[in-house]
Amino acid sequence: MASRAEERLLETYARTLLEASKSEGRVFQNLHDLEVVANVAPELTATLEALHERGDMDLLPGVCRLYRDLVESDDDVVGVEVTTAVPLDDRLRKVITEKCEADFGKKVFLIEQVDPSIIGGVVLSARGKRRDVSVRTQLAAARDLLAKPSEEEGGAA
Repeated sequence: MASRAEERLLETYARTLLEASKSEGRVFQNLHDLEVVANVAPELTATLEALHERGDMDLLPGVCRLYRDLVESDDDVVGVEVTTAVPLDDRLRKVITEKCEADFGKKVFLIEQVDPSIIGGVVLSARGKRRDVSVRTQLAAARDLLAKPSEEEGGAA
């Protein structure tokens, strides 16, 4: 349990961030980002601290881009972004992992995202390739097909 002094310090930081977020119109985006950052791995925190201490925070986008390139070219493991309409359960996570490992011939690490707008199905992205078998995409394809004039239109019935 936090001491009264620590509680006051926490409240000061939280209120300061809230006021700054309000003035920039990013209250909910900052809440989301703060929740992500609060669970950051120690090695990422140490890297960010080093960038900050050296005055190199402007290099962060470049570090991010290069890190992504290095990760994607890594021969040990493949990061696969998996987007589903609802969170994966353990059984489906295992099925997707096994399928991707068979496809890539390597160990995979799933990066899970939830996007209700895909309605159902799954979107997989890895190493610059994307496999979209979402309901949203299937509906869009059906809509496009139905919008095309039929070859039989205007002919004898």
